[in-house]
Amino acid sequence: MIKSKRLNLNIASHPLRNRRIFYSFLTFLVFMCLLVFFLGGRTFLEYRSKASRVKASITKTDQLIRNVQRDEKKFSAGIQNAIKGYKSKVDRINSIILKKSFSWIEFFSDLETSLPDSSYIISLAPTLTEDSKMQVRFKVASSDLNDLIKLLDNLNALEFDRIRIIGEGENETGTHISEISLYYERDN
Repeated sequence: MIKSKRLNLNIASHPLRNRRIFYSFLTFLVFMCLLVFFLGGRTFLEYRSKASRVKASITKTDQLIRNVQRDEKKFSAGIQNAIKGYKSKVDRINSIILKKSFSWIEFFSDLETSLPDSSYIISLAPTLTEDSKMQVRFKVASSDLNDLIKLLDNLNALEFDRIRIIGEGENETGTHISEISLYYERDN
C-alpha cells in the first residue's frame, strides 16, 4: 500500500496567506495594548491618589486659614477693647508728661523779652492744650498805648500764635491795663 500523501491544495481565486505572521502580529498588538493599559492605569491610580492627597491638603489649609482669620478677628477685637480700656489712662499719662516736659523757663524768657521796659504783667493764667500748645491769658500794665503796640509787635516777632486783645481799660493811677490771649507752642 502506498501511502498517499495528502496534498492540501487551495484552488480558490484568492488563496489564503500564511496565518502565523498575522497571529504573531495580533498577539504583539494585544500585548502592547495590555501593556499601555496597565501603565496608563497605574499612572492614573498614582495621580488619583496624589490628587486626593492634594485635595486633603487644600481642605486642611483652608481650615487653617479660617482658624487664623477667626483668631485674627478675635485678637483685633481684643486689641480694640484694650485700646478703649486704656485710652483714658494713656491720655492722662500723656497730659502729665506734656505738663512735665513743658519748658516754662523758655516760655517766661520769651514773654519777658517781649515786654517793653515800662510794662509789667499783673496776672497770668496758662492752660495746656492737648496739641503741645499752651493758651495764655494775662493782664499787662503799660504806661501808654505805644507800649501795648510794641508788646504786640514783640509777641508776633517771637512767633506767639493767635494774639488777641480781650479787654482794655485804665486803673485809678492812669496806667493802661490790657487783657491779652495768645497761644504758645512748646519746642519738642
